[in-house]
Amino acid sequence: MTDHDRYCTLLTCSGISHTGQLTTRTGTSLRCRHPPRITRHLMLTALKRPLEDELRDDEYLVVVDGCEECCAKKRMHTTGIRPDVYIVATREGIIKRGMEEP
Repeated sequence: MTDHDRYCTLLTCSGISHTGQLTTRTGTSLRCRHPPRITRHLMLTALKRPLEDELRDDEYLVVVDGCEECCAKKRMHTTGIRPDVYIVATREGIIKRGMEEP
């Protein structure tokens, strides 16, 4: 099975800061625009079950943090699961502006 054949799950930090809110909006938009490619969007702050119970072994996992606090990465570390792709919005040029609306 290649990466193109695997189901893709997007995990966003979805924090309360500007950049965390942007990860949520971006994840929701990607999921709506490309449902065959992004099969699930998990928001770290809105999980109903433990993260390790939400994740599946056969999926391609993309984790997106909004800032250098790296909340999603820290939580992933506790599960022992490594994402296939890891992105930090502020490393990609997004400026963190605190609690301001995105």
